[in-house]
Amino acid sequence: GYSYSLINTSTGWSGTYIDNGHGFDAAAIAEYRVNDYFSVTGGIRYIMKSSGYYKENSSGAMVDDYIKMHHMLEFPLTLRLSAEIGDFRLYAGAGGYVGVRLFDVHAGYSESLTFNSNGNKIYEGYYEHLSIGESGNLFDAGILAEAGVMYHLNELGYLYGSFRYQFGLTSLEKDYRLAAHTYFSNLSFAVGFMFNIQRGEE
Repeated sequence: GYSYSLINTSTGWSGTYIDNGHGFDAAAIAEYRVNDYFSVTGGIRYIMKSSGYYKENSSGAMVDDYIKMHHMLEFPLTLRLSAEIGDFRLYAGAGGYVGVRLFDVHAGYSESLTFNSNGNKIYEGYYEHLSIGESGNLFDAGILAEAGVMYHLNELGYLYGSFRYQFGLTSLEKDYRLAAHTYFSNLSFAVGFMFNIQRGEE
């Protein structure tokens, strides 16, 4: 699916701006149907949370212009309410998630970073976050709401499209001079296929 990151941040420097970013996600989700109306879903999701970083010096010249991409692994849990109409099932749900940062990727221009082999101040970096560092929190958590439609394709299962909103409750930055606190909320749209696993005579 596609994910759009909405940034809520406080920065430590004047002339510093952080914009919303684009990304994508992929998930393996299981749904347990309690009855015809209620179900519980859980699973594992990879999601990229991105932001644009811009900084001007005192004369207004751009000194930093790059994209920062957080690659996260999340574990969502939701309660769904659904209704079946012919071959379609409409659903809405709410719940929460916890996540862990896998790694970050930065790409763009920065005068505060090292020259490359061509002598240009172009920075493309790869950082692994194996522990909580000075500039970032390893873990993330938040709440989510979702809505979607499922189409009963055949005995194998359902095609579905879903819309999800996640509200981050933890900052991905920690007392960092460039972004003292950075909270990510994400709007996501995904399509997929859910296999039907029957129990007994059901």
